[in-house]
Amino acid sequence: MSSKRFRQIRALLHFNNNENAKSSTDRFYKVRPLFSGITKQFLQVKATPTQSIDEVMVGYKGTMAGNLRQYIANKPDKFGYKLFCRASIDGFIHDIVMYQCATTFSSHPVDLCEDEEQQLMCSKLVLVLAKTIQDFKNSTIYADNYFTSIQLVEFLRDKYQCRYVGTARPNRIGNPPLMSKKEMEKKSTPRGTLDYVSCNGVFAMCWKDNKQVTVLSSDAGVEPLSTAKRWNKDTRKKVEIQCPAVIKEYNGKMGGIDKSDMLTHLYKTPMKSRRWYIQLYGYIIDLCTSNAWVLYKRDAIALLEKPMPLKDFQLKISTFARTYKNRPTRMLRNTPEPFVLPRKGQRTSCPSDNLRYDYSKFHCPEFVNQRMTCKFCSTKDDIHRSRWICNVCKVALCLNDSRNCFQDFHAAPLPHLPLRPHRTQRPLHQ
Repeated sequence: MSSKRFRQIRALLHFNNNENAKSSTDRFYKVRPLFSGITKQFLQVKATPTQSIDEVMVGYKGTMAGNLRQYIANKPDKFGYKLFCRASIDGFIHDIVMYQCATTFSSHPVDLCEDEEQQLMCSKLVLVLAKTIQDFKNSTIYADNYFTSIQLVEFLRDKYQCRYVGTARPNRIGNPPLMSKKEMEKKSTPRGTLDYVSCNGVFAMCWKDNKQVTVLSSDAGVEPLSTAKRWNKDTRKKVEIQCPAVIKEYNGKMGGIDKSDMLTHLYKTPMKSRRWYIQLYGYIIDLCTSNAWVLYKRDAIALLEKPMPLKDFQLKISTFARTYKNRPTRMLRNTPEPFVLPRKGQRTSCPSDNLRYDYSKFHCPEFVNQRMTCKFCSTKDDIHRSRWICNVCKVALCLNDSRNCFQDFHAAPLPHLPLRPHRTQRPLHQ
């Protein structure tokens, strides 16, 4: 495809019917089918027991989106669309809520009950994202001080038996008997000082690091105490201070969203356009690529293999999309495509590796009347003929007592094992 053809397609790219946009209250109406379809696929992947919730900024500096364009100072893209996401610890994003001010929840498919509607705006975001977890009751949610409140922690614990760990603002933890912020941040108070209280399964703690850190938790607590290294300005050396277990847990399991944000920003898809929603389309492409790489990395680690870098993974995807032509349509197993016998002297082409090793196609041997050259074991000097073909690959393969080329042809070679020889003399039954 030429660059001119690509620009023509992108100029006509739409994801919804614009004629119905005026009657819809959804301000992301133009891209709602895209996000709904992709999120539906993400939710089919089983979530890990620990989930983190945070906001993501999709960069956009134009003026066509109105107040959908938000500002967050500590994000890589300070101006853009605000998305609230739920992710696993390795950076796989499972669910997305698109922020659009007053109509955020009315446009989202997850409904809230009457008790949940009475929660704060930030708490309702956590509930909407958490209710799509497959094993909600056995999960632990990690979030920062934008979402955390004592009402949310108690509500999740009492109604859903879901655990929660998060930093909190001092005005959202109730009135526990803890050290005040003024007393905690005095110079005479050493770093590592902590004060905590626990009541009805909810744990509240204040801990002094560079400044006061307030934590609410229904999962982890203070013990076991450990140490953390911090820089001391007076001695100009790193010193060890005591660190409670809940801080270690939070720091180790809260970074799923940030990791996904980092992966999508490494090799971004260029999507500059005057239309405001094209930037969201580019983000979805990058997010699908990073999520696919995370799944691939999980499988590679399970097989004790070294995963390829994200850059090589993206290059393989782009190469496949550019070179793989004439993709076969997926057929039902009971309605195979009829095999057309080649003319005499006509050679059948070998299928691509993507079709050859795709076991979802249900490869089966099929008998034909004409004897044809085996695609696996035949050479120029030694030709073997067979009446058996693969119903998917449409090539002839030996299938008898002395040779089982059908099995060898579809066996994908593992990276850590040597390739099989071209000629095999293995019996069919061992």
